[in-house]
Amino acid sequence: MRYNRIIIGAVLTLLLPVYVSAQGVETTKIDDTQLIKLYSVLLQTPEDAFLQKRISDEREQIRNIIEEELNAIVTVPADEEQIDSSGELSKALDRQIIIIRSLEERLRERKIDLDLLTAEEQKFYLQPIIVSSTGTIADFRTTKSHQGLLTKKAILEERIILLESLIPHQKERLDRLVTNQRRLQFGILIDIGTYAVIIFLIWLIEKLVRRVFLTRITKTALRYSTIKYFSGGIYTLTILWIFGVIYAKNPGILASFAIVGAGIAIAMQDVIKDIVGWVVIHQSHLYSQGDRVGIGHKTGEVVDIGLLHTKVLEIGIPPDGVLEQTGKILSIPNSLVLTESINNYNTTSDFVKAEMKFAITFESDWRKAEEILLSVLQEETEQYAKRDQLQHSMRTRTMFVPYEPGKAIVFKDIADDGVQFHLRFTVPVGKRRSIVSIITDQIMERFNNEPDIELAYKTTRYYKRGE
Repeated sequence: MRYNRIIIGAVLTLLLPVYVSAQGVETTKIDDTQLIKLYSVLLQTPEDAFLQKRISDEREQIRNIIEEELNAIVTVPADEEQIDSSGELSKALDRQIIIIRSLEERLRERKIDLDLLTAEEQKFYLQPIIVSSTGTIADFRTTKSHQGLLTKKAILEERIILLESLIPHQKERLDRLVTNQRRLQFGILIDIGTYAVIIFLIWLIEKLVRRVFLTRITKTALRYSTIKYFSGGIYTLTILWIFGVIYAKNPGILASFAIVGAGIAIAMQDVIKDIVGWVVIHQSHLYSQGDRVGIGHKTGEVVDIGLLHTKVLEIGIPPDGVLEQTGKILSIPNSLVLTESINNYNTTSDFVKAEMKFAITFESDWRKAEEILLSVLQEETEQYAKRDQLQHSMRTRTMFVPYEPGKAIVFKDIADDGVQFHLRFTVPVGKRRSIVSIITDQIMERFNNEPDIELAYKTTRYYKRGE
């Protein structure tokens, strides 16, 4: 018997520090005075239903206090109610794991404390032990009275009940967070796939509308403008929508864009130069669709201005070619407008000056020839001169251009073979050869009707001395 008492005392000695440390974890001081008094009376009258009801009410109040204490620990912070990024979700997961571990540790400690009190009640209050004169076993008690022990047991039981009901809910929240983390991890791939499908559908619809409806517009200029603005507007709105959605889900992505953008700018500097060139073309009005331009060593009529390239219908330039369309489409990078010279033949007007030469013999009536030449020029080109003056006055309002377009004029000069006339007149861009052909036909017909006018040609005259 004495041996058993010594073993019990040793066990209580080992477990007592655990119980004491567990009691020190609580952050809320519970007033158990009233409960001790009720248990003191109940020990004397255990069948009293009124006392049992009073004890139940008192325990309920204690339970509410403990519940508030635990809720303060497990309440989700306001910044974790809406988790929008992987970083915030990772922090919430770590916090939730710590909460569950803390609650499980508390539950384990409370159960140990309850087992200790149950053992103490069994040994010291329900089955009185004969204590030696030295009082060795009695010194291992953690309570001073039976009612005090019952009070501590009641508080521990309430804590255990609340912890056992609270831990499953916290584990459910942890499972939800883990699920959300997995969704977020694969969310980028899902978003990329979703955006890819949306972009494909938008491209498909845009292509169908363009081919089925817009290509049926009969007017070339209207058809080109409609298709251009429709396609550009659709893709611009799509890009803005995608960036808006990405920014709404990840507000901090701008910093990432800045870092990634620097790398992209280095890797795709040629593409960026082309885009900058496109902006310069439109902002500075360097040229537009339909203009005849010279970019570097290439000349042609602009048929399309894309984001990266300008497409022109090539014009042959002497001496390698003639001023006619070759039928070839040149795709010129927009970046060339930043480094090469740009010649736009339609900047001030859609007309240019052309020249012709005619020579008549010295014996011909050069005054009549001059009148005929000037009359033909006025008949064939006066309408172009008026339109040239009107367009020039409208397009050069923001420029300093001292030159003013004039009417057709005929200049005279003395040549080796006769009197040479220089004809200067206005023609539409790209129509020089056809108009020159018409003017030549009119002049030749008029000269043929005049016997006193002969065209000069290369002649050689020999003179003999003495004659």
